[in-house]
Amino acid sequence: MSVNNNDITTPVRKVFQSRGDDLSASGENIMVSHFGNFSQNLVSSLSEGVEDLLVSVGDKRMVIKKMFSILIEGLQNIRLHGETDNQNRQLAYLLISSTKSSYRVTMANLVKLEDVEKVISFLDRINNFSDENLKSTYLAVLSNEFLTQKGGAGLGFITTRRKSGNPLIYDFYEVSDDKQLFSLEITIER
Repeated sequence: MSVNNNDITTPVRKVFQSRGDDLSASGENIMVSHFGNFSQNLVSSLSEGVEDLLVSVGDKRMVIKKMFSILIEGLQNIRLHGETDNQNRQLAYLLISSTKSSYRVTMANLVKLEDVEKVISFLDRINNFSDENLKSTYLAVLSNEFLTQKGGAGLGFITTRRKSGNPLIYDFYEVSDDKQLFSLEITIER
């Protein structure tokens, strides 16, 4: 299927709206919803606002710390590694929903088609790691054994996987001939 490369806003927005509709239909309460660019100021504001919200509903300090850490990692990852469309826009989204027992954080950004298999391989690998393997990989990355040109080597994914204690659920959506929308879903137990 060939998609018009000139404007991918519509297919990205459709995925965002569909995901929000799915969460609502399943009975989850959508607490935060943002579509568009993530400036550093917005990342800070969202993180602080979510932290304040969780404090106000009386969540445990450990849950609040996990959420804050996961949000910072994910949103900074979008800012630093998310691709732009042909109009130089960094289309991305964030949805945070809740149930009585957990929070679900869904983040999405554009990736180059050529990077999709690398991301899948890495996420599948860390999703299958034991806690011990995850910790040793985390420490190895921190000691600069695996740094990439952009400086990451998946540290954000590893940190998110460790903090959440759950596998990272992902999906890719075709939005143009050379880009896909990468969606990452993280569950945090309350």
